[in-house]
Amino acid sequence: MDQIMSESSILHLQRAIQCKTISNKDRSLMDFSEFEKFIENIRTDFPTIFASGQIERFVGYSLLIKLPGKSDLPPIGLMGHFDVVPVREENWVEPPFSGVIRDGYVYGRGTLDMKGHVISMLEAVESLLSDGFEFERDVYIMLGHNEETGSILPDSGATAIRDHLKQQGVYFSMVVDEGGALIDGKSLGIDGTVALIGVGEKGYLDIELTASQSGGHASMPPRKSAMAQIFEAAVSLEKNKFPSDFNDATNAMFDALIPQMKQPLKFLFSHRQLFKPLLLKVMTDQPDTAAVLRTTCVATMASGSFAPNVLAQKATVVCNVRIIPGESVESVRNRVQTMIGSEIEVKLHNGTEPTDISPSNIREFEIIQETTREYYPHFKAIAPYLMVAATDSRVYHGMAKGVYRIAPFEISKEDMKTVHADNERVLIENYLKGIEFFKSLIRKRL
Repeated sequence: MDQIMSESSILHLQRAIQCKTISNKDRSLMDFSEFEKFIENIRTDFPTIFASGQIERFVGYSLLIKLPGKSDLPPIGLMGHFDVVPVREENWVEPPFSGVIRDGYVYGRGTLDMKGHVISMLEAVESLLSDGFEFERDVYIMLGHNEETGSILPDSGATAIRDHLKQQGVYFSMVVDEGGALIDGKSLGIDGTVALIGVGEKGYLDIELTASQSGGHASMPPRKSAMAQIFEAAVSLEKNKFPSDFNDATNAMFDALIPQMKQPLKFLFSHRQLFKPLLLKVMTDQPDTAAVLRTTCVATMASGSFAPNVLAQKATVVCNVRIIPGESVESVRNRVQTMIGSEIEVKLHNGTEPTDISPSNIREFEIIQETTREYYPHFKAIAPYLMVAATDSRVYHGMAKGVYRIAPFEISKEDMKTVHADNERVLIENYLKGIEFFKSLIRKRL
C-alpha cells in the first residue's frame, strides 16, 4: 500500500471515529444526526462504492449496498455495524471521539468494535473497484446501526435487511462479520497463537425471577423474606451448572487443532470420547472453555424494596443465559422452573435460539483460512469455534452456505481489553494490514 493511500485510509478511520454513533435501547437518547454524519462521511470517502452500488436504507440508518457482479453465482455478504457503546470520557487518555494518533495507534470508541473493521472493509472494496477489478458475483455490504443493542429487538437494522433479502430469494455463498478471536494455545498444548473463526453462536435469554410477599416493616421480618427467596434461587442456578458436552463446533475446533498439539493432549483429544469425563472436568474449571461446552446462567441484576427499613413486596433477579447448541429457550425454561420451584415466578425476555453451525470443510471456510495464513503466517493454527457472544450475523444462518466471524487484523491481549472499555485503540500497522486482508479475501472468493 503506497503512502498516499495509507494516509487517506487513516484519515477515513479518524473521520468515522469522530461520529458519536452511540447506541441505546431507548432510541430517544440516540443522536441520529451523528449517524447521518457517518453515512455522509463514507459516501464522501468511498465514492466509487456509492457510484457503483445500489443503495438502500432500513430503519432509517442501516445500509444495504449491492455491487453487481458478472454472473449469477451465489453472492457474498460483507457485514459490519457502525454504532458504538457509551463512554466515560474522564477515564480516557485522549478524547474518545477524536481519532487522535498517539504512539502508532488511532484512539477512539469503535476503533476495534467495529468501525476499524468496517472502514478497512470499505477501503478494500473501494480500492478494488478503483483498480477496475470486476466482481464475478454480486457483493452485498450490510451495515447495521443498532447492533450494540441487539439484533433481537423489533427495530433491528440487521433483521430488516435480512427480511428484505429473504423476500428477494437471496442465498449467499458466504457471509462474513466480526467475531474472530486470538488465543494463546498453551492451554491446548500448542506453542503460539491460535486464530479462531466463528462458525456459530450460542442462544441468548434473559430470565426474570420474582418472589412476592405482603411486605411490611423490616423490624418484624418473616422466617424467609422475598429477598432471601430470590437470592436462594439465583445461587441455586449458579451452583447447579447446566450439563457440559462436546458439540459440533467444539469437535470441529479440536479436530483442526489436534495436529498442532503436543503430547499428552494430542492423544487425549484424539480420543476425547474415551476421555470425555476427564477433559470436561478440566475444561469446565476455566470460564472461557466452560462457556463453549455448556449453557451458562448468571445473575446480573437485582431489585427489592424502595427503602432500607421496608420489606420487599417483590424481589427480582435477572439472570443472563447463553444457550449451547442442542438446547433451546424452552428446555432452559423447564430446567430453571424445575430447579427453583413453583413459588418463584419465571418470565422470559429477549429469547433467541442457538444458531446452526456453519461447515468448516467447504471452500468458503478454506478461503478464510488461506487468507489468514497469507497475512498472519506466525499463527500456529486456524480453527473454527463457537462464539459465546452475539452478533448481527446470527440472523443470516439459513440464508448462506456459511456464516463466518473473523478478525481482519491482529489485536494484542492488552489492546483487546480496551473493547467496550477505556482507551479503545487500534494499531495503525494492523489496521492497514486489515485492508490488504480484505482485498485478498474478496479476490479469492470473487
